[in-house]
Amino acid sequence: MSLSYNEQKESRKNPALEKARKELKNMDPDFICQRTGIKYSSSDQCFYLPCFNKVYQISYPEGKIVAREDQTAPPRGLKIILLHFLLQGNNAPPRDKFISFKELPQAKPYAGPFHRQAIKPVIEKFGRSPEKLKKAASKLQATLIAESDFGFTIDSLPTVPITYLVWFGDEEMEGGANLVFDQSIISKLHSEDISFLGEFATDLLIKSA
Repeated sequence: MSLSYNEQKESRKNPALEKARKELKNMDPDFICQRTGIKYSSSDQCFYLPCFNKVYQISYPEGKIVAREDQTAPPRGLKIILLHFLLQGNNAPPRDKFISFKELPQAKPYAGPFHRQAIKPVIEKFGRSPEKLKKAASKLQATLIAESDFGFTIDSLPTVPITYLVWFGDEEMEGGANLVFDQSIISKLHSEDISFLGEFATDLLIKSA
């Protein structure tokens, strides 16, 4: 599956990554912690940011990022999102109101790729395979919800849940799916970042199957 963090697209993200690192240098760590609730170690000079099933270690002021557990670097696109969350995210609680990707501000340019990379693969992989989907969701420590045929929520970043709504098909119908977000995400990330976050979550889900 080709995601937006493949080599060709990663090369175009270099300026965005460097820009985010420069902005981080001008931010006060205490201010970031107060706004986001993220832990910062003054002795290590690192932020510790949970993302999906890992905790990422982000050095300050350099903005270098590795997974705390095995010191591996995440994809470049995810590095940008982690830095953007430090720069503009917050720990405002979820509002318990779902919105679709199309309802996000300035989402139109990213709506097509989001559907192709984040939603369509779920339908193709799991639309007729409920047991596979349940197993994959369990591996990602998803929380089940009483929506659709099989609905579940994955914590992507602190206070940034991603919810999957899946309707299973049969021999005549392929099923359907959607990814929805809590309305509070609007104040935490740009629509382009949210698009990547959804793509990344779906890729993790498929790999977990």
